[in-house]
Amino acid sequence: MPTTFLQGIQKASDHQAQIRNDIHVVAANWFVNRCPLVTRLPRLPVGSTTFSMINRAFRKRTATLAAAVAAGDGQITLDDAGSFMVGDVLELPSGERIEVLADPNLTTGVVQVRRAAEGTTAGSASVGGVVRLIGNSRTGAEVNQSGVALAPTGVVQYCQTFQHPVQIGGSLQASLGYQTSPGIQTPFDQHKMDALQNLMDDMEVSSYYGLGEAPTVAGRPKQRGLRSLLSTNRVSTPTNAGAYKPSDLIRDTLERCRANGGSPDVMLVSSNFMTGLAIWGHAAQRIDAGVNVFGLPIDVFEAPFLGGISLIEAPLLRPFTAIALTSSEIRLRMKRNEYWSPRGSRGDAFEGDWIAEGAIEVENESHHAWLEGITAFSAS
Repeated sequence: MPTTFLQGIQKASDHQAQIRNDIHVVAANWFVNRCPLVTRLPRLPVGSTTFSMINRAFRKRTATLAAAVAAGDGQITLDDAGSFMVGDVLELPSGERIEVLADPNLTTGVVQVRRAAEGTTAGSASVGGVVRLIGNSRTGAEVNQSGVALAPTGVVQYCQTFQHPVQIGGSLQASLGYQTSPGIQTPFDQHKMDALQNLMDDMEVSSYYGLGEAPTVAGRPKQRGLRSLLSTNRVSTPTNAGAYKPSDLIRDTLERCRANGGSPDVMLVSSNFMTGLAIWGHAAQRIDAGVNVFGLPIDVFEAPFLGGISLIEAPLLRPFTAIALTSSEIRLRMKRNEYWSPRGSRGDAFEGDWIAEGAIEVENESHHAWLEGITAFSAS
């Protein structure tokens, strides 16, 4: 087994040892640049049409004052006190440090505090002021204290079945003058290749734009795509959309991911984003990601201003779209990898189907970002 298997989205896995056994490996190599998401993501099996994706969160570092605070008050009222516990050091807008003395009242948001901690001076604060969490402190001998635990949330995903039939009449199959692509011998083989590309395109585009639908008697199961799943950091109407700059891209993607605990290392961009990089004076530079088993170079780029983030052009993304991904938290869950199901001949026809079943899986959707809605790039 190649040592690079399941290495993430940045480089395609070296599947040469598996090509004779599994058609999805051939497809992954052949369509590595046209369909970079579904060909480069690691794949894991899934045993059910429906499965859950888990999102985890850490406690909030800020809260908002729900009532004014005077210099002599021994308590403060917050919009949400559920993230704080005894011993926490908080900072009021004035710079004053306060210490939480008792478990917050989760119903009223009232928190008992010690004022003027850490040598600061007690002051007042207005409604709507931002209170910042500095960190917890303890005596070193405390017992039976309440903690803060955030329950993970689950998102349901559905495996989508893709099926592309291939049917060729016997007369066409017998035609010697049929024009095929180089290396393809018969009309049936040509139509098989065309159908495989259609299947891979369907998998790629639905992994971006699917809205999801549960399996029912009346409806077929359909997967949720990245645009639907990445709700926390989805930017549809970006600031400066008509004169979009490099700093805007960082603000709308990388900053948002990192603020929520992500570590983005890959950015999928639409084809016209490559033009945008040139307009910005940061033309994409190809990095050596090797070649596939057919000798085709694998497209991976970098732009210096992104600080080592790998750029991958995704031709099937709609114009002016960028997706920042924490690649260790995204994968394909495949119930059935791409395979050819031959029907053989029926009457005077040759038939078969390309079939695949699976869906994209995203952990901690707030660690990723989706950007769209740009109308023009600007150098300044």
